[in-house]
Amino acid sequence: MKTRRQHAAEEALTISRRSTQSPPVSIGNSETIPIDLIFEIFSRLPSKSIAKCRCVSKFWDSLLRREDFTELFITRSRARPQLFLSCLENEELFLFSIPQVQNRDVIPANYHTKFPSGRSSKIIGPVRGLVCLTHLRKYKRTASVICNPSTGQSLPLPNVKTRSTHVNSFLGFDPIGKQFKILSMTTMDYHNCEEHQVLTLGTRKLSWRKIECSVSHYFRHIIHGICINGVVYYVAGVNGPPMANGIVCFDVRSEKFSVINRDEEMALWSQSTLVNYKGTLGALLSDGFTEVNGETKCFELWVVVDAGKHEWSKHISISLPPLWKNIVADAKLFFVGVTGTDEIVLSPSYVSEPYYYASEPYYLYVYYYNIERNTIRRVEIQGMDAFQHCSVRISLNHVEDVNLLQYI
Repeated sequence: MKTRRQHAAEEALTISRRSTQSPPVSIGNSETIPIDLIFEIFSRLPSKSIAKCRCVSKFWDSLLRREDFTELFITRSRARPQLFLSCLENEELFLFSIPQVQNRDVIPANYHTKFPSGRSSKIIGPVRGLVCLTHLRKYKRTASVICNPSTGQSLPLPNVKTRSTHVNSFLGFDPIGKQFKILSMTTMDYHNCEEHQVLTLGTRKLSWRKIECSVSHYFRHIIHGICINGVVYYVAGVNGPPMANGIVCFDVRSEKFSVINRDEEMALWSQSTLVNYKGTLGALLSDGFTEVNGETKCFELWVVVDAGKHEWSKHISISLPPLWKNIVADAKLFFVGVTGTDEIVLSPSYVSEPYYYASEPYYLYVYYYNIERNTIRRVEIQGMDAFQHCSVRISLNHVEDVNLLQYI
């Protein structure tokens, strides 16, 4: 009688490179299958299936850890981006995702994992499949963590060494050096940034190191940035006081700072939403400060034309359709971003109670405004009943990454 190992050996795939880097590998009596084809098959599986396949054998585990496979997988994943949801409930942060592009009116949330958190915590990212949970104040109960929601892994991070009371952090990725970095700035009561520190993931011993910043800037609120093509962007007060909001740019690779001044006609607020518009930095603005509701009349989408010359283009000024007021009703919404199909995504900041009957489940809607068609639609996210009145934050363009944290 054959053992399970013998059966597995006979059924295993013999893999060989089409390139000359690795010789063909023979396993059992099966025919040789090119590694490119094997990777093509695996790359079409969901991340949870990849995790199961790693448990088949040491050979499969080593195969699916290879850098060329993980790069192919994340490239495939970019073609099916997801909305990423973080929900705070009883000092725990729950992470979910849903498909970003879909034509249904109701869609279930895909639960990933949860972390100990607090009111002074901040979720940053996702950036290339990773998210980071940091703390705006000194928070002794939990350490900051970097997390891969697709694998369920998390890695505790060392605390920022500072005597300041406030820390604002951003996650960035250098696409050339293939490195993740966390930028943290410490301030006293959200005034001028005093210290700038960087943590590079993937080093043998994680530690913060101070860097110099040539741009004098400051915060007045909790700031969420965005990473586009190796540059982290965030709104801050520059050249002041008096306050003059601009976009501070941090190049992840060179670790240098620069500024893009706003256009004179831009109503850029400290909590305005920066977006990735077809690979270029953009800003979504409305006639109602940062909040959008049924009474909002128009949107503005500004896009950077030349960062070095501080040139912006008012890419589009949108007059909202009559149905806008009926669909949005009394909801208080905030910009999430712009999809690759030219839809502006908006969401509330809390899971809402039912309008009419207390017995009805709590709900969470995401709103899609189509720029080209001038239409608005509403999508209900199911599975949020347990998070009554809980704060929620939604981000665009989350991708699945099967890379394991110890190899980042």
